[in-house]
Amino acid sequence: MRTMPRHTEESKGRLLVVEDDLVHQTIIGKVGARIGYDTVIASTFAIASELLQQEAFDIMALDLSLGEHDGIELLRLAADCKLTAMSIVIISGCDERIMNSTRRVAEGLNLSLTGCLTKPLNLDELRDALCPPARGRTRTNRDAPLPEISRERILAGLAGDEFSVEFQPKIDLANGKVVGAEALARWWTPEFGKLSPAVFIPIVERLGLMPDLTSYVLSSAIASCRRLIDRHPGFTLAVNISGSSMIDLTLPEQIEAILRSEGVAPESLIVEVTESVAMSDVDRAVDILVRLRLKGIGAAIDDFGTGFSSLAALAHLPFSEMKIDQSFVKGCETNEDLMKIVEASAALGKAFKMKVVAEGIDNPQTLASVMRAGCDVGQGYLFSPALRPQRMERWLVQRNAKGSADASMFEPRLYVTNRFSKQAG
Repeated sequence: MRTMPRHTEESKGRLLVVEDDLVHQTIIGKVGARIGYDTVIASTFAIASELLQQEAFDIMALDLSLGEHDGIELLRLAADCKLTAMSIVIISGCDERIMNSTRRVAEGLNLSLTGCLTKPLNLDELRDALCPPARGRTRTNRDAPLPEISRERILAGLAGDEFSVEFQPKIDLANGKVVGAEALARWWTPEFGKLSPAVFIPIVERLGLMPDLTSYVLSSAIASCRRLIDRHPGFTLAVNISGSSMIDLTLPEQIEAILRSEGVAPESLIVEVTESVAMSDVDRAVDILVRLRLKGIGAAIDDFGTGFSSLAALAHLPFSEMKIDQSFVKGCETNEDLMKIVEASAALGKAFKMKVVAEGIDNPQTLASVMRAGCDVGQGYLFSPALRPQRMERWLVQRNAKGSADASMFEPRLYVTNRFSKQAG
C-alpha cells in the first residue's frame, strides 16, 4: 500500500486505487491527486479487501484483473460492507461485452457505479469518471422500512376509495399520436401519505388481496377511460393482471361483465400479463387468454425478456401485443448488447404478428433507437408520466390536435410530478 497526497488545499475526499500494474497505479493516482483526492493505492486484492473493511473511501477506481482474484469479488465485498455511497469506477482491458456485464453486476449489487473505462486510459474520460456530480445516493422507497399495513387496512382503503388509477399514455411511433394508455394503481393514505406501488403491491400480494385490488383497478380504469374511448376511436386501455388473478378461470366473465356495465367495447381493453405469471401455470393461462381473445379483448405479454420462458410464452399463448421491458430499452442507444435485444424482440413480435411496445423511453436518443428497431408504440417520461384521468384527457386532446405531420409531437413534455415505480396493479 502507498499513498499520494492531493495537489489542492481543499480535499475532495479519499480515493482508493485498486490496480496491480505500476504504470496505471501512477496514472490514476496522479490524476486523482490533481483533482484533489487523498489517494491510497492497493496493489493486491488482499490489501484492498482489508482497506475496504477498515477504512472509509469516497471513491474507488477498480481494475477487474487482480492476479488470482478479480474485481467482481471486490464488488461483492463492497456490497456486503454496504458501501453503497462510495462511487466506483471500473477500469479494465476486457472487451465491451464484459464491461457491460460488469456494469450490470454492480447495479444489481446496488452499488454506485460512475464509470467503466477501458485500457489504455483516456485521461479526459478518467478525470470525468473521478468527478461524479455528487457522492452518495438518495434513499429510495425500496431502502426505507415498509409500513405496517394490515389486511383490514387495505380493505378499508379499497372501500374508502383511497386507491385510484392514473394513466401513462402510449404513443404511436409512426405519427406521434396517443393511441392508448396503461392504467397504474396509486394509493393515498392519511397516515402514510402517497405510497408507491413498489411499497404496497408486495404487501397486497402477501396478504392475498391482489384479486380485490385488480378488480377495483379494472372497474375504476374502465369507468375513467370510457369518455376517452368514446371520443377517440381506436383508443385502448391496458390493465395489468396479477398472478393471483390469472388462476381464476372466471376472470374472462368478470372482465366482460365490467365492460358491459360501463358500455365499453371489448376491443378497447388490453390485459397485460408478465411472462413469469403466464408461464407459472400455462394450461390455466391459455384457457383464460384464449377466452379473453375470443371475446375481443387484447392480451399483452408484459416485461418481455425478463423471465426465462419468453420464447415458450410466445409459442403457447395468444398474445396480441409485446411490451419490451424498460431494462432493455433504457440505455439501448449507447449499449450495443441492449440494442440487439430490442431489435431481436421487435423482430420476434412482428413474426408473431404482434404490436410491439417499447417501455421506458425517456430521451430522444432512445426514441430514435426503438423506432429504428421497428417498435410500433412507445411509453415513457419523454412523452409523459402517468396522469390523472382529467389531465389525461386534456393532454391527449392537446397532443393529437397538433397533427401527425408536426415533428414537435415527439418532443418531451415537462411536468411537476412524483415518479412512482411502475408495478402491476
